[in-house]
Amino acid sequence: MNTLKNNRALSQIWDVFQPFLLYYVVYSAVFLVLIFLCREAGQGGIFGEWIFDNADTVTELVSGVAMLTGILPLLPMLRKELAEHKRSVKTRDEKGEGGAVQAVVLTTALAVSSSLCLNVLLALTGMVDSSASYQDVARQQYGVVFGVGAVLFGLISPVTEEIVFRGLVFNRLRRYYPHMAAVVVSGVLFGIYHGNAVQGVYGGCMGILMAYLYERMHSLFIPCLFHGAANLTVYAAAQSAAVHRLIFTVPGCVIFLAVSAAGIFLVERRKNLI
Repeated sequence: MNTLKNNRALSQIWDVFQPFLLYYVVYSAVFLVLIFLCREAGQGGIFGEWIFDNADTVTELVSGVAMLTGILPLLPMLRKELAEHKRSVKTRDEKGEGGAVQAVVLTTALAVSSSLCLNVLLALTGMVDSSASYQDVARQQYGVVFGVGAVLFGLISPVTEEIVFRGLVFNRLRRYYPHMAAVVVSGVLFGIYHGNAVQGVYGGCMGILMAYLYERMHSLFIPCLFHGAANLTVYAAAQSAAVHRLIFTVPGCVIFLAVSAAGIFLVERRKNLI
């Protein structure tokens, strides 16, 4: 009996992690090959100088291409998981559709307020300044040409990561565990994926919020929108020292926290917006 339970548990763990592992292997392989090709192309000449002068932008562009390639083998799995999610939602309630505009507005407002609240809080606690690994990541991301960064962080990264973590990992977790437990676990895994303490805390909290919104509104578009809006908000705010001085304060943190709490309250009152 114990052997059967252990085998079942291992099977469930494999089922949950398989999409991420497949994505990561493909992503890593494509990333390494493209970086190698860029280095070979950058050995000399005008093109080589451009690559050297725009190393951060080139690295993030390569990462974006690798992300898009990494999700390709996951798309058949995603279609299956979304269909299963839709069936489970219909089984639980039949409230129908409506309120799409309200859902978009509420999701965007919650993304902006919660992303700024967490960033301000992490800065005020000193975590940002004390994490050398985060500083390295931030320098690279904020060194990207703004237009390229907006597309990468506002569209490509959110869509690919939401396909992996909410579309596949979360949907598979909710098959085996209570839905709110799946929300928390998927968020924690998303935080761990980011690889450093600052982004781990931020990613974990935001991952929980995105899975929560997906569970409440039953559309993968919602966490994709939330993720993109949050990324763009933080990315844009970091470009201006004046904005940084204005909002990275205790009153700013309190205001963003209050708006976030109000947003969650409204989500709870209007669960099936779309």
